[in-house]
Amino acid sequence: MPSRETTELFHVGDEVTGAFRCAECDLLVHSPRENDGVLVLPPCPLCASESWRAAG
Repeated sequence: MPSRETTELFHVGDEVTGAFRCAECDLLVHSPRENDGVLVLPPCPLCASESWRAAG
């Protein structure tokens, strides 16, 4: 699977794994390690942005 560019944006409701930063305020969130490890991206709890980018 090709790696995603860091400029690609993900949006609220996308199912992801790994670490993501808010596209507006740079808040960092991680997918959980337990269960299936899938995170459904929420609106940013700090600024309410609906866009995220992969971190790292």
